[in-house]
Amino acid sequence: MKFSRIGGVALCLAVVAGSAAMAQVTRGTVDVLFPGVDVDGNVDESLGADGVVRVTFNDRNGRLRVVGRAVVTNDSRRTQVYSNIDTGLLDAVGVVDGDVVADRYRVTARGRATYNATVKNSTGIEFGT
Repeated sequence: MKFSRIGGVALCLAVVAGSAAMAQVTRGTVDVLFPGVDVDGNVDESLGADGVVRVTFNDRNGRLRVVGRAVVTNDSRRTQVYSNIDTGLLDAVGVVDGDVVADRYRVTARGRATYNATVKNSTGIEFGT
């Protein structure tokens, strides 16, 4: 049996499309408390405010992405960037388990807070925990 180049490409595309269709992507939003920053530049929950995070989980590759924003109090009046610290945001979102690949929390001098995290090898998320 002989395959033409076009037939081989079509078969390859069908296999890729079929495997992509099997992936389950779950998306949702969660309200969480974003911590604020004290005078010394330390994360402080008592200075925090509610914000919203968007969560995307792909069960095919076990990758979870968390992105959120809020406006919090920043008593240090300087932009603060925290990487790979425990802000409690992943727990508040309901991440079941996994390996944190990237975890970044940034608060501008005026208190605009952004959070970005990527978790791999996760088995899921429990919304509303």
